[in-house]
Amino acid sequence: MNTPSDKLAQLKQALGLKSGADISPGSASVRKKKSPGKAKARISASDRGTEPPLSGSELSQRLYRHLGLGEHLSAVFPEKDSGEAVPLESLLGGELVENEEGSFYLWKRSFPLTYQVGKVPLLEGLRCGGREIALSALDDSLSSFDPARACFLDAETSGLAGGAGTVAFLIGVGYYSDNAFTLEQCFMRDYDDEPAMLRYLSEKLMPFETLVSYNGKSFDAPLLRSRFVQNRVPFPLDRVPHYDLVHAVRRLWRRRLKDCSLGNIEASVLHFRRENDVPGYLIPQLWFDYLEARDGRPLTGVFMHHAWDILSLAALAGHLANCLSEKEGSTLFHAEDQVSLVRLYFRKKEYSQAVAQGEKFLEGSRINDLLRLDCLKLVGKAHKKLGNFEEMRISLETIHREYPQDPEGAELLSQYYEHHSRNLIAARDVCRETLDCIAASPDAQRGLTDFSHSSLQGRHRRLEKKLERLRGKHEDPDLPDMDE
Repeated sequence: MNTPSDKLAQLKQALGLKSGADISPGSASVRKKKSPGKAKARISASDRGTEPPLSGSELSQRLYRHLGLGEHLSAVFPEKDSGEAVPLESLLGGELVENEEGSFYLWKRSFPLTYQVGKVPLLEGLRCGGREIALSALDDSLSSFDPARACFLDAETSGLAGGAGTVAFLIGVGYYSDNAFTLEQCFMRDYDDEPAMLRYLSEKLMPFETLVSYNGKSFDAPLLRSRFVQNRVPFPLDRVPHYDLVHAVRRLWRRRLKDCSLGNIEASVLHFRRENDVPGYLIPQLWFDYLEARDGRPLTGVFMHHAWDILSLAALAGHLANCLSEKEGSTLFHAEDQVSLVRLYFRKKEYSQAVAQGEKFLEGSRINDLLRLDCLKLVGKAHKKLGNFEEMRISLETIHREYPQDPEGAELLSQYYEHHSRNLIAARDVCRETLDCIAASPDAQRGLTDFSHSSLQGRHRRLEKKLERLRGKHEDPDLPDMDE
């Protein structure tokens, strides 16, 4: 009686298929084409009067040209020649790793700490402090972050849809060791390489104490966890603190840069611009083409793109931590970044630091713009959290004096007058002054008001009713400051 493995082998032989494990490092094996006898049974393209069917690669090229993306074609779709397909191993080197689950391709190399990603050397990543990492992540579990015990991880996948049909065919792990940054790229030559690759990674990732990624919480980690589970391989990073740089980057630089994709952050923050890079949206198709033709030439660009992703993780983590560590953000030269740092301290509930950094910014900022307004609000709220109500009043009165049309500042100041100063008339007058300014603004005349404006109107009506009730109990119609 045939076993399932025997039946699978017979099926592969009958169909003329080759798996990744059948490919030797020195050969340029290509999947066998169907026999001429079977091809004759099909109706030819000329008989149908239509063009012959296109391969996946040819369809992709036609689509990219139609979309005006032809400049990328020469880099990722080399011109066909009469020679054999070139195996990936002969282009990159690397090695085949074998274990009890099978084999897969591994490309491993080390970079000196002086290697620079733009203007930032990899050594910078080794200087990350736990305090700065925890601050940028708003996560106290990262306060003991040690870059020497962290793995920098990124994966290239067969698509973005997720689910059981999406696989990570190229998984990279970077880590600091022996005064260098080591990068390991694990590649699936075919689907049957996945168990061996995941088994290797399960053992490789076990010693690390922190995972560092870029948007890995939303995509890479859940996808990898599902692949490990489906292959019945333990996922070693389930209970490891995860430092997702995309969230830290957005907190610090989104107000200025808007676009926080890794490529834009590399160019704008690290001053690193990739040359001849393979666009990420082409990568899944390039792998599918490799499965069909076994030509490794287009994949060399994919490996380089993937390596840059991981090297940038280490450099970016170090640079971001350095921006937060040097004298409370003295390396942040842009006003937007400085206010973002104040907000970061406030969200981390480090209110004293928020006040110190905010007052430092306000001393050098004399322009009445939205950044100054935002900073004044943060400083006022931080004083309130610290119980410094007199300092809070000064900040809120400054907002009302410089930005009389701002409804949120007016509401905060009105709350202070009502609940701390017990001055209902002052609380009402603040609301009325701001509502009058808003009514005279062009936005209000076009009907463009927001929720804070409606909230201020409700507060004003409530204070008027409260004053009306109190006037019936007092002879003085002007109602001086009240103690009740």
